[in-house]
Amino acid sequence: MYSEIVSYRVFLDSGTQKNRCFTFINLFNKNEEIIGVLQFLDEGLEIPDKRSDDVVHLQYPLTKFPYVLDVLRNEGPVFLGYWQNEFGKYGRIYTGSERVGEGEWEHVESKPGEN
Repeated sequence: MYSEIVSYRVFLDSGTQKNRCFTFINLFNKNEEIIGVLQFLDEGLEIPDKRSDDVVHLQYPLTKFPYVLDVLRNEGPVFLGYWQNEFGKYGRIYTGSERVGEGEWEHVESKPGEN
């Protein structure tokens, strides 16, 4: 399954409930239907794999949150992919093709004698 991510919503919750995921991002398609949930967990925390809905749930270490948010904010198009085979379940978010060198990085040349 591959779907284009058209919009997203970030949740930064707080509370005292044990084993609760406090940081997650909901992903939506063009019809504003939720197609995925990205959960960001503290190291060692696991959420049960059982789900009753058809929404894709992907889990990442909490340290990956700024990188994933950066992709959603600054790249496009962005897609959600999910598949399952005899080895397990897999998911990813990924970007469309982009030409090499088309980043926002700006090179500033140094003048002779400058370090």
